[in-house]
This record gives sequence, structure tokens and C-alpha cells, in this order.
Amino acid sequence: MLELFGEPARWGDTLRTIVWTHVSVLVPGFSGRTEVDLPVPCTYDFEVAAAKYFHALEDGEVPLRFLFSGTVFAKGENGFNVHQVPWEKEAAYRLPVRVWRDLMDMYFPGSAWIRLRRDSFDALHQFKGQHALPTWDDAIDALLERAAEKAEVSEREGM
Repeated sequence: MLELFGEPARWGDTLRTIVWTHVSVLVPGFSGRTEVDLPVPCTYDFEVAAAKYFHALEDGEVPLRFLFSGTVFAKGENGFNVHQVPWEKEAAYRLPVRVWRDLMDMYFPGSAWIRLRRDSFDALHQFKGQHALPTWDDAIDALLERAAEKAEVSEREGM
């Protein structure tokens, strides 16, 4: 949550609504009550604030607000009538964090996604090949181990 909202002491000032996604759907002709599936894309891309937020939550519920807007075209006596969906039309839902986690585990079991600049990827790819490391995780682990060793040496020399 630090990356999204800063230090916890500042959350009273920094916590704001996060836009998860924008979705468009065409609802076929209806009258009275109509139910329609609304596909909401989920991502595990850590460039997306919503993914960072969901990942940071261990349990509980995420309060969601669905805001509706659009145009309703209705058959009238002399053609079509056009009506705007009022801006205040909305719905609330409390998404259990477990549902999001289960969805990510179903599509990305035991993993997470990060984006790298191409030059960073090329350097990582070269490191992986030079050290005959079989997986990307092995390459990252080796680099983290080297960084920890360097930090340990620096700490000893500083003492």
C-alpha cells in the first residue's frame, strides 16, 4: 500500500478511490427488469494500481462501486426515443478478497506479473544465459543473492 498511498500515517489524506476498469456493454431490448452479465477484466499486471491494491490485501472485502452511464434507445410512436442514463445510477458490491486471490491463482498459479523495460529484460536474459540458469526465477534469485552478499560486505566494511 506504500506505493499507492504513501506512509500509513498519511493515509487519512492520501486514501482515494482507485479506478479498477472501464467496461462497455450493449444491453439488448428490455422492459421492466433485465439482467445482463457485465464482464469485468481482472489483471495481475503490477503497473495497474488496482492489481497492486488487491495484492496488498490479505483478507476482508474490497468495497466496489459500479457507476453507470450511457444512452437508452427505445421504440417510440414516431421512431426512436433517446434517454440518457442518469449519472447518479450506481451499484455497490463488497468483493471478498479471497475471490480475487482465487481468480489470480486459477490463471497465474504461484506467480505474479511485472513489466520490465526492454534493456532490463535483455540484460536479465543475458545474465540468465551466461550463468546457465534454467528459469527466470533462478536468475532473479541469483541476482538477489548477489545483492544481499554485497550489502553484507558493505555493512561489515562500514563497521
